[in-house]
Amino acid sequence: MLPDSYRSWQSRPVHFSSVKVQADRSLFAASPGKGIFHKEEHGEWNAISEGLPKEATVNRLQVIDGKLFACTSKGLFRLHKQRWQDTEVPHGCYQYKEEWGYSFAATQQGLVYRTGDVWKISAYESNTVYDFLFTPQYLYIGLDHGVGMYDRMTDRWANFNLGVGVTSLAADREHLVGASERGELIVSNGKGGFETIRFGDMFIFSVVTRLPHVYACTDKGLFRLGRLGDRLTLFSLKPGVPVTDVDWHGTELYMATLSKGIQTMKA
Repeated sequence: MLPDSYRSWQSRPVHFSSVKVQADRSLFAASPGKGIFHKEEHGEWNAISEGLPKEATVNRLQVIDGKLFACTSKGLFRLHKQRWQDTEVPHGCYQYKEEWGYSFAATQQGLVYRTGDVWKISAYESNTVYDFLFTPQYLYIGLDHGVGMYDRMTDRWANFNLGVGVTSLAADREHLVGASERGELIVSNGKGGFETIRFGDMFIFSVVTRLPHVYACTDKGLFRLGRLGDRLTLFSLKPGVPVTDVDWHGTELYMATLSKGIQTMKA
């Protein structure tokens, strides 16, 4: 084992956009244009695409209470007995979570929630919703034009038009952080608004929360958001590999990459 506890599985496919690790260290991962794959800790990759529309693009994998969901361009699907079942989300889906006693999905036509067996519109019906993030008081929404915010205490909405889509959201104890569709970092400024930060020619694919930190998956590698003096910056954790998504098993970090398969290192 190398000093940084780095490992890589080079079994095909090697291009991944999303990854989830299970309690037994088995992996589920989405490969652009190829579908979804499963791999036991010491096994080989096996396709698990039965039930998915052939033309579906997988936008994100999500695990809720041990159940695997696939957010796709053809809706939201749940894996049951090695077959994908359509959950009847009526539009292309980008994110799925269960919070506040409801199931929520980010779709091409707004944020929807499920009551019983029926999906209903919650907010932003005329907008694409890419991601959303819950806190005890607030719901933050990544939109095709910026960020939306709902305050549970006052039952009020606020809309921040940034002129760019916000495709991923995360938060630490100080900031709400997002990734824009142009690869920029979107950061709350503590003054009721947001600022956009470009790190050279780096393209940020997504941001992920693992308290107390926020991680940035980029075409230059994996980075951790932090401060250098009073300046917000990115600290390199795994350079040189385009990282699209991360997940954790204890202290071990699993990275989906665009060219090097699934890689791991100590977090």
